[in-house]
Amino acid sequence: MQKSVDHLVIGGGCIGVSIAYHLAKRKVGSVLLLERGEFLGQESTGKCAGGIRAQFSTEINARLSLLSIDRFEHWQEEIATPFQYRQWGYLFLLTSDDLVARFKTSHAMWTKLGMKVEWLHPADISKRFPHVNMEGVRGATFHARDGFGDPNDITQGYASAARKHGAVIETGVEVTGIELSSTRRKVTGVKTSKGNVACKNLILATGAWSKVVAAWAGVDVPIEPLPRQIIVTDKFDLIKDPWPMTVDLSTTLYCHRESGGVLIGMSNEAQKPQFETVFDEDYGEKMLMTAMHRIPVLEHAAPKHKWSGLYETTPDHHPIFGTLPPVDGLYICAGFSGHGLMHAPAAGIVTSEIVLDGKAKSVDVSTLSNARFTGGGQLIDERNVI
Repeated sequence: MQKSVDHLVIGGGCIGVSIAYHLAKRKVGSVLLLERGEFLGQESTGKCAGGIRAQFSTEINARLSLLSIDRFEHWQEEIATPFQYRQWGYLFLLTSDDLVARFKTSHAMWTKLGMKVEWLHPADISKRFPHVNMEGVRGATFHARDGFGDPNDITQGYASAARKHGAVIETGVEVTGIELSSTRRKVTGVKTSKGNVACKNLILATGAWSKVVAAWAGVDVPIEPLPRQIIVTDKFDLIKDPWPMTVDLSTTLYCHRESGGVLIGMSNEAQKPQFETVFDEDYGEKMLMTAMHRIPVLEHAAPKHKWSGLYETTPDHHPIFGTLPPVDGLYICAGFSGHGLMHAPAAGIVTSEIVLDGKAKSVDVSTLSNARFTGGGQLIDERNVI
């Protein structure tokens, strides 16, 4: 393992490997990524639903998505590795006057950004998606460029491309501490399970564990781990493809095609922050009942796989980008609040620009620094969270 490096990335999920790739391709210094697990992408990345969408309530999240979707659409040209990517759209079902009003406001913003999001009336929904129980549905939005992709393909693709550009990726290496200068004002390296590594810049792509890791440098980062559950059914073909990611925002239910079956998820609003990810069978039953109510034909689907993973959640459901004062050379890219996979390309691009150029150029993320939580500024909450 390298003992000294210019840019050291901690975390081998989709965000970390994207950062490593985008740093390495710039050819400005050596790049090393350390992942404590035996394999890349085994934590939140490997347990996510794979959704990729631009229908967010804030412009900055929509811009991060649009940049990422553009890179996903040109994956073969840039990364040249296998990528299962289905642009079958996202269908947001709106079941209250408040949701309709909110989405009309968002629709105007999306149109300004050049997004072609369809506004569907109940009759339109019934005709195009006859499997949906229309009880309470007052409208919907549909964006054809949205969809879902394979998390492992994204992670392995970026890792492969990073290595081709000279980055070194080491798995099975746990970072156990951050080393600082005598004044505690500058990162000098990290302690690991396989020895110390010196570095000029340290980038935390540590997801749900970022608060713990940043605390080693004396920096407070408000990222909490929130367990979320997923159920995947056995083979199910009673709904014909292409079947979009379907979201009932009032219940946070979402579902889409997965490995010949159906992936079902739903947020537990009563869930307290914790790192434990044991599947909650009682809540799993509630998920299934909610899914069968909105899409009755799912009563014929049999659960096959169940798991729980972690959202890395911030108070305003936006990621944290940039430096972590007062420590020079310490950066973070984390806190995506369930949207990390879909923003992985943009995250790597923007973070590489911050580290190498001192400022993000592709998307202005200056409002998403950690300082927004300590400077008394007004937070703008992302409301389309599932």
